[in-house]
Amino acid sequence: MQFSSFIALRYLRTQRSRFISVITIIAVLGITLGVMVLDTTLAVMNGFQDQVQFTFVENMPMVTVMSQSPLGMTDAEGVIERVDRLSFVEGAAPYIRKEALLTYERFGGRTKNRPCVIWGIDPQRQGSVTKALDSVQPPFTGFSTAGFVGVESGTPGIILGDMLARSLRAGVGDRLTLTTVRKSGGPREYEGHSVDVAVVGIFKSGMYQFDDVFAYMDIDDVRQIFVVVGEADGIGIKVDDMMSAPAYADSIAHLLGLPYFTNDWISLNSTLFRWIRIEKVLMFVLLSMITMVATFMVVAILLMMVRDRQRDIGVFLSLGVRKAQLVGVFVQLGMMIGGGGVLLGTALGYGLSRFLDSQGLWVLVRKLGLPSPGDVYFVDTLPVHMKSGDFLLVGGVTLAMCLVATILPAWFASRYTPVEVLRYE
Repeated sequence: MQFSSFIALRYLRTQRSRFISVITIIAVLGITLGVMVLDTTLAVMNGFQDQVQFTFVENMPMVTVMSQSPLGMTDAEGVIERVDRLSFVEGAAPYIRKEALLTYERFGGRTKNRPCVIWGIDPQRQGSVTKALDSVQPPFTGFSTAGFVGVESGTPGIILGDMLARSLRAGVGDRLTLTTVRKSGGPREYEGHSVDVAVVGIFKSGMYQFDDVFAYMDIDDVRQIFVVVGEADGIGIKVDDMMSAPAYADSIAHLLGLPYFTNDWISLNSTLFRWIRIEKVLMFVLLSMITMVATFMVVAILLMMVRDRQRDIGVFLSLGVRKAQLVGVFVQLGMMIGGGGVLLGTALGYGLSRFLDSQGLWVLVRKLGLPSPGDVYFVDTLPVHMKSGDFLLVGGVTLAMCLVATILPAWFASRYTPVEVLRYE
């Protein structure tokens, strides 16, 4: 064992001052707390980002094709046929997206009104693009309302988002009024148009904004109700690699040419994902302050040790110990204190992250009596995803802080001379 390492370990094990021993323990605990909080926070942020991405691609097309024509997609089938030939395309389906007002008249004449986004979909093809219909309860078998009590034959069926159904206080089998706006006469003249629809199912995507606004109907019913001239507003496409969606979208746009253009789920939600990344960086910087405070305590501990070990320093120097070796003693001593905190904090951070992942962070929030965070944080379920790179980053940054903290005490120790230290011994 080298001289510097041997002396550093000896000083760490045998403290002349009980006060210094206590401060050392507090510093280790401070570093432990900072590392644990940072590791857990980054794991939670990873889980949040992954869950948002997963929910988007599960419920929305990865790539969409639209037309610049005012008539919309007039040859949707032809476009789907051309797109399906591409090797990276796993499915394609037409859709119509419209906005409307849903009204539910309850017993006693009381009514509930909610704006919504109506998605007209092809029930036979939609499953190849998204899993939006997989969460429908009761299990989705079609939009037919035949056999519904109190519902006229031929009434269009509708699937409501969970939060939308709750706000309307409507359930499966209930009859709603769908109100739309149509052009009448002149270019700036409009009139309201209302039709009855019946709830055939309720879906829960896990994304609050989807469940609160979205509703699904058969594309043929939507085309008739909204008097859509073209075959569809656009075509949703699922590709084999969701992270390559921007490149695939460009390839599809090049293939189809004008008047068609494409969008992808990453570009459409770039602001959201940029916000998540910025929030992750800010949380890392702010929570690093806990570790920084603890490293200031390391500075204080080492300065007190230098003062407490003046006689030892004088003896070492008189015996021919180089100043570089003396600097190494206090550098390694500070790194041992920091390393102990990093190892303990990493272990506790891993354990806490595993606990939160197994219990469900949002479940624990609800158990504490706090309101559901779905309307604030987009998703109502939140896994905790640990990444080894984050643990290494936190540990590396913390050790770097501890290394910087040793510079000043080590410099003070190297300035002593044997004559100065041993003059009054």
